[in-house]
Amino acid sequence: MLVYTQRKHRILVAGDWNALKGYGEHGSPYWKERYRTIFDRFDAIGLPFAGPEAPNGRQADPWPEELPADSLCVPTYHIPQKNPATAERQLDFVFTSPSVKTQVTARNGEEDWGPSDHCRIEIETD
Repeated sequence: MLVYTQRKHRILVAGDWNALKGYGEHGSPYWKERYRTIFDRFDAIGLPFAGPEAPNGRQADPWPEELPADSLCVPTYHIPQKNPATAERQLDFVFTSPSVKTQVTARNGEEDWGPSDHCRIEIETD
């Protein structure tokens, strides 16, 4: 059993979830709600969303039409035929136990990206 107490577990889960936070593709309400269940489920098992989000990473510029104006999403994925400067979507997320104090940063500046179509995620813990 990974989580056997309500408050003292120390778990960090990070990865490419192929999901969006706070919106659906092209404004789809169906996909928005479907993706929200991922974040709700992690929260329900004691692993709330920890990042990355602005200001800990570059936000999309120009701003994608489908992205809500108040979004804190930072792009972590770019289409392979394009370059990191054109990245628009965040597909990578970190969830942690509340007892794990974290600073999660998307290393998504054009010079930081590296060879992958996903940027690096820097996770600092206490």
